Amino acid sequence: MNKAWYCTAFALALSGCTLPFPQSKSPETKVEIRVPSQTKQLNAWLALSDKVLHSNPNQRQQALNQLPNTSNAQLKKALWLSHPKASLNQRQQAQQLFQQHLSSASSSEQKLLGTYQAYNQEMINMQRQLAERQQQVNNLTQKLKELASIDQQINDRKFQE
Repeated sequence: MNKAWYCTAFALALSGCTLPFPQSKSPETKVEIRVPSQTKQLNAWLALSDKVLHSNPNQRQQALNQLPNTSNAQLKKALWLSHPKASLNQRQQAQQLFQQHLSSASSSEQKLLGTYQAYNQEMINMQRQLAERQQQVNNLTQKLKELASIDQQINDRKFQE
């Protein structure tokens, strides 16, 4: 009997059958998730960046015309001017604005906008290289035309003789 009694007690313990204990209810605490203002600012910059990337030239010009003349607005202007399809002049203007006003931004904004500044500088370098290469192509094309003209003159003289 002792053995059966122990087995029954052990089975009840394993099955979780115990006397119900009163459950104490803890007061429900409301958890408020607070997003730091820096995160909100970065999200705003990312949203603006998305808007800039998906804008057409008319929208970009309209946005540039509506910006006030504050330091934060100058950084926004730099972002608008550094669009992937911007001209070299616009990119250079954006670089100047980044250099002048980036120091007034928060450190996290400086890191984010510094990426755009570096991208913009790289695009300026690439546009310069493209212009140099185009000039080289134009020079070589002109030389080829001159050589073709000389060759034509030589052939004309051979036919005349």
